[in-house]
Amino acid sequence: MRPKDGKVDTRLAHLQTLRARMLEGVNQVMRQIWEQGQKPTSVRVRQAFYRLDEMRTLEDERKPLPKEQQPFAARMVTPKGLQLRLMLTMLYAAQCAVGPGKQWDAPYAVESTAQHPVSWMSLSASISQHAGPGIQLASEDVNRRRQITQALNTLESMALVRANTGPGRFSTGLQLLCENGTSTVSSAIPYTAADDTEPYIEIPVEFFTHGWVRVLTNSEIAALLMWFDRLKYTGVVVGAEEGEPLTITYVTGDVRQGLYGLGRKAYETHQALDAYQLLDVIRPEKRYDSGKWEGYSQDESDLLCHRVSLASADFDRDAGEVVEDVLKRRDTGGYWRRPMFSAPKRFDRFRMVSTDE
Repeated sequence: MRPKDGKVDTRLAHLQTLRARMLEGVNQVMRQIWEQGQKPTSVRVRQAFYRLDEMRTLEDERKPLPKEQQPFAARMVTPKGLQLRLMLTMLYAAQCAVGPGKQWDAPYAVESTAQHPVSWMSLSASISQHAGPGIQLASEDVNRRRQITQALNTLESMALVRANTGPGRFSTGLQLLCENGTSTVSSAIPYTAADDTEPYIEIPVEFFTHGWVRVLTNSEIAALLMWFDRLKYTGVVVGAEEGEPLTITYVTGDVRQGLYGLGRKAYETHQALDAYQLLDVIRPEKRYDSGKWEGYSQDESDLLCHRVSLASADFDRDAGEVVEDVLKRRDTGGYWRRPMFSAPKRFDRFRMVSTDE
């Protein structure tokens, strides 16, 4: 058994508190705006939000792209920031509120009122630790408001939102801007959902209504956006003796870093995403779960990337329950593992066959 991971302990405790206090309430509000709105089956995200237009070359993987050269999603991968979750929630809310090609003229306020109970606070779930005196819940509300305001300031600095009455003054309202970041101070481009002529990915609506956007880490979310993109634009359909064909893909280190701006830590989230049964990770035949190779082979034909496909379990499950169960087993055994009786993968291993065979 591996020694316990303190980060997993902390994340598990945070998730349990989140579930006990607010997660289901936030999920209910997310479902409410879907039911009362356009009822999209998925949420479109423009490619420029999570991927660069051109590949960047890195001399050393240990030296990632400078922050200012990374796509927006990669820049938002921070330990505690809410900006990635908040931006995706805004795209979800906008596509629930208005149809394709239409502007959302009345985004929600930061705080709820009696007349307007839906707000960015009611759509956000976060617990801030408070060690000082006073009432804990009141402190959490104050800290959550501060976190959301800080996230909005970050999004404004990236030209993704704009305060109505001046930079940083979000209490009077805001405008959601195009997620490709092409707006400027003098020329704001109001947000509309991507149309069919633009490159985009589609996030299942259950990612929002079942709490995944709240309980996954920023690294896991950014990696998931990358995998959605790889599956759509570089995926290969493979057949099987039984069942429907399967779309699989992979990503090399240079592409992960040079196109998506994601480091090794973000890539390693494939283990957690597999354990949550959001992705099926298919390993090369001679590669162990730890990533090491049988016999330490140096044959380049053996050193193949994992293949990835979408798991059959889908997002239509309670994210808090699923992730808490996985984290408990990770905390106990030291490994990312699926539940014992989970549905088997269509493929667990693959072997590359030479055309000469």
